[in-house]
Amino acid sequence: MIDVLPVPSRSTALDSKVSSIRVLKARAQHDVTKNETPSTVDELIKLRANQEGKDAPIIAYPEQGTEYNDYTPSQLDKFVERAASFYAASIAQRITSDDPVQVIGLLGPSDLSYLVAFLAISRLGHSVLLLSTRITDEAHESLLRTTKATTLLYNEAFETTASALTGHNSGLRVMEICDTTALPTTSENVKPARLDASRETLNTSFIIHSSGSTGLPKPIFQTHKASLYAYSQHFNRVGHITLPLYHNHGICCLFRAIWAGKKIYIYNAKLPLTSQHLLATLKEHRDIKILYAVPYALKLLSETEEGLKLLSELDIVMFGGSACPKPIGDRLVESGVNLVGHYGATELGQLMTSFRNHKEDKGWDWLRVGPNLEPYLKMESRGPNLFELCVTEGWPSKVATNCDDGSYATKDLFEPHPTILNAWRYYARLDDTLVLENGEKANPLVAEGVIRQSQYVAEAVVFGANKPRLGAFVIPSAAVNFADEVLLDAVMTYVTQANQVAPSFAQLSRDMIKILPRDVEYRKTDKGTVIRAAFYRDFAEHIEAAYSDGESGSLVLPKHQLLEFLRSEFARRVTLKKDESLDDNTDLFSLGVDSLQAVQARSSIIKTLKVQAKDVGRNFVFDFPTLTEMANEILRLQQGAPKQTKLSVEERMAAMVDKYAGFEQHQAVQKPADGAYVVVTGATGSLGAHVVAILAAQSTTKKVFCLVRAKDAETATTRVYQSLRERRLLHTLPINARSKIAAYSCDLAGETLGLDSTQYEAIANDITHLFHLAWSVNFNKSIESFEADCIQGVRNLTRLCLQAKRPQPASFNFCSSVSATARTPGTIVPESIPESFEYAQGMGYAQSKLVAENLCDRAAKQTNMRCRILRVGQIIGDTRHGVWNETEAIPLIFRSAKSTGTLPAFDESPAWLPVDLVANACAEIALSDADSGVMNIVNHNLFHWTRDLLPLLLKAGLSFETVKQREWINRLRESDPDPLVNPSIKLFDFFASKYDNDNARKSLSYASEVAQRYSPSLANAGTINIDIMQKIVGYLETKYTPKAESTHVGTVFVIGGPCGTGKSSLAERLSREMSLPVIEGDELHSIAARTQMGNKIALDDAQRMAWLAHLRGAIMCSLTTFKAPAVIVTCSALRTVYRDELRKLNELSGIRTVFFLLTTHDRDALKSRISKRKGHYMEPCMVDAQVALFEEVQDHEDDCIQLDAMQNQNEVMTQVLSMKNVFCS
Repeated sequence: MIDVLPVPSRSTALDSKVSSIRVLKARAQHDVTKNETPSTVDELIKLRANQEGKDAPIIAYPEQGTEYNDYTPSQLDKFVERAASFYAASIAQRITSDDPVQVIGLLGPSDLSYLVAFLAISRLGHSVLLLSTRITDEAHESLLRTTKATTLLYNEAFETTASALTGHNSGLRVMEICDTTALPTTSENVKPARLDASRETLNTSFIIHSSGSTGLPKPIFQTHKASLYAYSQHFNRVGHITLPLYHNHGICCLFRAIWAGKKIYIYNAKLPLTSQHLLATLKEHRDIKILYAVPYALKLLSETEEGLKLLSELDIVMFGGSACPKPIGDRLVESGVNLVGHYGATELGQLMTSFRNHKEDKGWDWLRVGPNLEPYLKMESRGPNLFELCVTEGWPSKVATNCDDGSYATKDLFEPHPTILNAWRYYARLDDTLVLENGEKANPLVAEGVIRQSQYVAEAVVFGANKPRLGAFVIPSAAVNFADEVLLDAVMTYVTQANQVAPSFAQLSRDMIKILPRDVEYRKTDKGTVIRAAFYRDFAEHIEAAYSDGESGSLVLPKHQLLEFLRSEFARRVTLKKDESLDDNTDLFSLGVDSLQAVQARSSIIKTLKVQAKDVGRNFVFDFPTLTEMANEILRLQQGAPKQTKLSVEERMAAMVDKYAGFEQHQAVQKPADGAYVVVTGATGSLGAHVVAILAAQSTTKKVFCLVRAKDAETATTRVYQSLRERRLLHTLPINARSKIAAYSCDLAGETLGLDSTQYEAIANDITHLFHLAWSVNFNKSIESFEADCIQGVRNLTRLCLQAKRPQPASFNFCSSVSATARTPGTIVPESIPESFEYAQGMGYAQSKLVAENLCDRAAKQTNMRCRILRVGQIIGDTRHGVWNETEAIPLIFRSAKSTGTLPAFDESPAWLPVDLVANACAEIALSDADSGVMNIVNHNLFHWTRDLLPLLLKAGLSFETVKQREWINRLRESDPDPLVNPSIKLFDFFASKYDNDNARKSLSYASEVAQRYSPSLANAGTINIDIMQKIVGYLETKYTPKAESTHVGTVFVIGGPCGTGKSSLAERLSREMSLPVIEGDELHSIAARTQMGNKIALDDAQRMAWLAHLRGAIMCSLTTFKAPAVIVTCSALRTVYRDELRKLNELSGIRTVFFLLTTHDRDALKSRISKRKGHYMEPCMVDAQVALFEEVQDHEDDCIQLDAMQNQNEVMTQVLSMKNVFCS
């Protein structure tokens, strides 16, 4: 059922509050008169912008949160005119009605820029294809192909989708939707059009599509004429709409408001749909008199007395998009809400509503047939007291036919009112009805609607087609933090209510209520409702398992066959990476097995093997996470053997140390010291990137070998440079420092680390130091899951150090974690190996770190290798930029200030250190003469979370209320469960396990005297301050706040540097390699400027700025007019201000800039090159002025990379191509 806004019937008796509501045609003050009736949507916008009321607010959209900005018809029209001018550069405007109409796809959240883009395309005379953001790429491709769309305008968040679609459709152009703040200031590209109104009104205004619940979605074409007819029927009230504009209900509500001249508040597309945001809007904007919402929004508002009161104060509350569960509707009506249901279809327009005298008639769910519809309505019998609604030919807004007689059958079933003529209640979709194996027909919607009332239920789906009885899947909400049995108890209260009104054959029993994982993914329509047919297909295995859980298979297999059976079960559920294998002892969760796949595998085991369901618990795969462990447990159950006592984790840790603690002796090779040759693992992480940058910049460092998990050396190199760039380290790294970095593809689990013999021997020949920073960061894995890559990796890396062709082994510097000693008795953790494995925090990550510490200790004692254990505490963002991984726990706590409005008042005293300070400390210790041992790299200056940190966060710009930690957990539990809009929710279970109690937490201090002795950076570390917190908050804001939409036109590769550095030669080669056009900046100098430089007179800044403006225009022309994806430009770009001038391309037009700056201090070489050029106005004597003018890359210029102009050009070319991947990925 696809709903649109209803029309109140003229014959409907309304209560006094809404008695004046009628179908308005040219009656309201701002209505279109007979002489002003628009023929197209664009004419409607233009009329409103030039009529009385043009300066009264018509659209309200939030700048942020629920802080709405008003826009008048006049302002909206100007936005549209400027946007049309912008898009006209790429999409030809229709000047006459003979010009072809293009279909332009529109994909993105329905914000103000989206609306303006829609109207701008309409102004250019074209049709808009409104694409749901919820359907698949395959569905998008099908719709674009079917409608013959020529262009796709997309929001930045859908760049990957847009790129994929061009791969399927080479003729499709794509460009980003232009943000309203980035629109051009003029509308010079829009020309006067001479369009025939009688022809234009029959053209397609926009195209929407079906949900695709039973296949690929189908396009539905809406003409201007049909649309405007629907828009002319309105309620003459200020409204608030929560539906997306790519849904027909949403777009109709919007245009009805524009027709009526009544303001409409559009829900912020960046916000999740929550009770908090809905309440804020309704409370702050009392002029809202009608709410258009999906039933889910009504459910949220009905859960509080405040929500019910606000709804009861509105003139009308209308729902659409899906059926409203009866218990929710009844509760609203009982609270005095004038709840109006309506029914319609995209193919038919609006059909029926439940307008009535709501104070006397409580039948909110009985839809009434108006006199206009009655002649065209057919109700076809589809069973006892059930009828399918059909509409015959002749209904004005009917745009589709699916029956031989020209009528349209909706597949929607209704039941008639027992006493009121022409009153019908929606029953179900024809394809929703579940036919049981005995032929009985059951409606799943009733039970689902009742069950969804529970605050602990996010979704409920009833199943049972062709089965003996019904069952239901329940997906828990974010409020659930207890066991499934407790949840089942809570849900059964609602199931009992549903059973009271269901026939016996349609009732649900407890054993058929199946709880799915809370994070399970399932397909929804853009209305937020489950796509039933897709759900039944995707969960077919679960449905079968629900009917077989009580039955056990009979298969008994020997162990080797049982292992193969289990291997095949998981092999078909998990996609292995190229270097992964499903071995008998591999931890399945390390391969990406998720909770849903674990449940599926359990069901298959029960159904196939001779085991009882009661003996194979729901957490079977979690409890036995390897194939061997599962096989052993299944065999034990089949043989009736007693449970085996598993070794304690401490015993397993000790055994692991013993397993890998044999170390060979180093064979000394006499070789003079010639500097540091350092191997680094973990270079793609934050700490690793800083360590690499620090080491490479030191004059004593000769080489930095980065061992990276990657498919090849090229990918490894790209990943290292990308990591440096993400931390804002790459662009300021000197050329000679960057030249020291070499990256290799590796596998730490391999004895030779995945390197070929030549690579291994070359590194072993030079290595003097090794930094082992790489480690799997997964707090859910067991200690065994860290063995292959991490523990075995320590052993293999120490072997490399012992293979060093030096007088002494290379030093091994292992980055451990304070979690390895988090359970140390007492209050102080010394700089030594713990006495017991029990001192590690109770998770595999911490336990594996402690195993590695013990291996390092053994290696130091067994050999003459220096093994330093750098036990690092909490690392935060760096001191220069505040860059901090936004997915870590503490940044996600900060982020919860946005989703909950609160931060917790922890009673903790952290010892944080910025990542660049930790990297300096690691480098200082590793390169010192410190002996083997443990050094605690933690801040000796503590601060208090609540007394010190929270005030700093407030000063830094975060807005929040300070609450007790359990209250914060409650607020987080109740916040939006969508991790895309509320990323903090991803770690809710972790936060709850740590903070949802009133227990006093043990506070440990870490001795750091030894570490401070060898690290001046650590010894001089201060505590956190406002400067660093402002940088951190500012950086995290850029990661958590969606970027403003901009139109990404293309990329300009600027090859800069003084004259004679080889810019033109490099540009020519790059052009051939990348098949891109070249713009020679020198050719765009004016004749006067060339003459001046030929006379050996340098240009002044005013002349250069004029030249750069000319150059910007040439770049824009190349990218927009000639549709090049990128362009290469030669331009000296000597000073930062000149480069900033070219960066205006990014700010104004969404063009990405990348600067390759060729530099050298060898002026004589440059003069020699210049002297050999013939016919060029630049003289050798100009070299000195240009080299003197050149400015090194500044901190903010992270789109720059400097290259050595004196290198062989093949080497320069290789670097440019490599860096292109880094900057454009």
